[in-house]
Amino acid sequence: MNLRAAKPVVLNVSAKKWRRRALVYGGLLAGLWGFYVWQPWEFDFVPRQPPLPNPPVDPDSGRLFLKGARVAVITAHPDDSEFYIGGVLTKLHADGAEMYEIVCTDGDKGYYPFSHPEALGEVRRSEQRNAAAVWGARQVDFLGFPDGRLRVNDETIGAVESRLEQIQPEYVLAFDGDYAPRFSHQDHRRAGDLAQIAARRVPSVKWLLRFSTIAPNYAVDITDEWDAQKALLALHRSQFSGDHLTWIENMVGSNAEADGERIGVDLAESFRCSRLHG
Repeated sequence: MNLRAAKPVVLNVSAKKWRRRALVYGGLLAGLWGFYVWQPWEFDFVPRQPPLPNPPVDPDSGRLFLKGARVAVITAHPDDSEFYIGGVLTKLHADGAEMYEIVCTDGDKGYYPFSHPEALGEVRRSEQRNAAAVWGARQVDFLGFPDGRLRVNDETIGAVESRLEQIQPEYVLAFDGDYAPRFSHQDHRRAGDLAQIAARRVPSVKWLLRFSTIAPNYAVDITDEWDAQKALLALHRSQFSGDHLTWIENMVGSNAEADGERIGVDLAESFRCSRLHG
């Protein structure tokens, strides 16, 4: 037997196995990373830390909850406003605020393969108009940017800024792009970024109130508005129905309970407030 000839064969087989493993695991990691980049959710691998100090702020609440207060709500998708701040919107409507909504995308999920984005977008726009009519929006504008692919650029900033210039709101309610939850939709973050940039350019905006935030400094008691908020959620039938609606109600209710604990009430919705002008 030629032992010298056998050794290289063993080493060669071993090297081939490692190369195959590297290709398999490398391909798997590349696939996972590609899926993460493709899908619309973001995860902060390094957790963001709330600003310190972060003292309570009153965004002239006496004016906010006064008849005639002009309020613009900026969201990423249909149903965002009812999901995150339906209680506050109900309260503002009861107090006579003049409210407008800007929705950056139609929520048509056009990035899904074999989907029907035009039909879904039409349904979701209709649902949002119906819900906004209940909480008193005078107008709902759909900017029509790609769902799941919302970006911050001159076009998107200009579209939001132009609408705010027409509305001339004193208050803007929007997502928090700076201190978003660790796992959250990228469209929510980008919509918050857009709102902040555009609102800073419009002198009428006195206050920016950011929801879906890990750094709240203000909260509103919505205990009496809870039933109304659940009714608003139910209007988005294409997204929430049956057991899923119950699950969503429980999720929103749990978040409201946590916010309520901050101010000693049963249920609340919280914001990170910043004064912009005036």
